[in-house]
Parts: sequence; C-alpha cells; structure tokens
Amino acid sequence: MIERLAELDRAAFLLLNGKLHAPPLDSLMVALTTQDNWVPVLAGLWLALVIWGGRRGRMAAAMLVVAVALSDQISCSVIKPLVARVRPANALPEGTVRLLVGRSGAFSFPSAHAANNFAAASVVAWRWPRFTVMAFSVAALVAYSRIYVGAHFPGDVVGGAVLGLMCGRGAIWMVAASVRSFERARASRAGRGPTADPRPSPPEDSASSGS
Repeated sequence: MIERLAELDRAAFLLLNGKLHAPPLDSLMVALTTQDNWVPVLAGLWLALVIWGGRRGRMAAAMLVVAVALSDQISCSVIKPLVARVRPANALPEGTVRLLVGRSGAFSFPSAHAANNFAAASVVAWRWPRFTVMAFSVAALVAYSRIYVGAHFPGDVVGGAVLGLMCGRGAIWMVAASVRSFERARASRAGRGPTADPRPSPPEDSASSGS
C-alpha cells in the first residue's frame, strides 16, 4: 500500500514538474519558492500586528511566532529525520527532474515551506477572516512552487500543509488560552482589594448598651 502511494506520488510529480509547466512562469515560481523573499513580508506583517493591531493584533503576532516556530521545528527536526525521504532530484533518474533551484541533500517529507506558510495563513485567517481565501491561496501557491521547481514531491507539500494547519490551530488555541488565563488572574487580583478581617465583631455588652 505504501509503495503504491509512493508510485502515485512520483507519477504526480513527473506530471506537475515535467509536463505541466510554462517557461514564462519559471522566474515567478523561483521567486515564490525562495524563502528569503518572504522574510520582509512576514516581518512587516508581524510589526504591523504589534504596532497597529491592538489587543487582538498583538495576540495574532504571538500566534504567528508560535505557529511558524512549531511547524518549522516539527517538520525539520522531528518528522524529516524519522521519515528520511529522499528529495526528487536525488531519488529519480538523472534528467527526469526540472530542478530550478539548488540541489539539496536535506530530507524531503514534509515540506517546511508548505508547513510554515499554512501555519502563518491560519493565523492571518484568525485575525482577518475576510482574507482567509487570499491567505490560503498564497500558501497553496508557495506549496505548489516547491513541486514546480523540483524540490518536493506532491505528498511532501500535502503533508506540510496538514502539519501547518495543525500547528496554526494549536498556536491559536495556546495563545488565546494563555491570554484568557492571564486576564482572569489579573481581574481576580484587581477585584480582591484589601483583605477584610474575616472574624465576626463581638456582641455588645448589655450594660454598655443602656438596656
């Protein structure tokens, strides 16, 4: 079963990478797949959230850091060494892969590019629901570029996308839960005020009361 899925994955890669391509798109796909090109975009988004985003924006900024850190570390440091899948350019016969980027010796599954972009898209969708389609469309395009340039099999980007969605949702839950817990604790401290003496007042002496 696993070998059959691997064969289908290889066939899909050869179709998408080798046959369904248009040379005028090569430069665009290389630009999309180059991670350094996205650093200023993500940095600008993060600063905008912190400076102008208000309370919800600052929460989203924290979510963005947690989501991308989780997706990147889990994909690169945990899953890739466990699965140890070889990249297309190293696994397939020479000349069958249109490799538009440098050959990498790193493992292939899952795609960290796909994981990180889908994690970030999850946070953007949480902060700005009206941009959900656009955020995930950009993430999907970057994921597809990994196949187009010959860096990953389709299964790698699908696995990365699923991981990114999970990390994004997990980061949203963790940060939101932490903020709620902090605010409850702060409200509890603020509402407590000076501690009153819990002992009841002694009854008045009958003689002193004039009765």
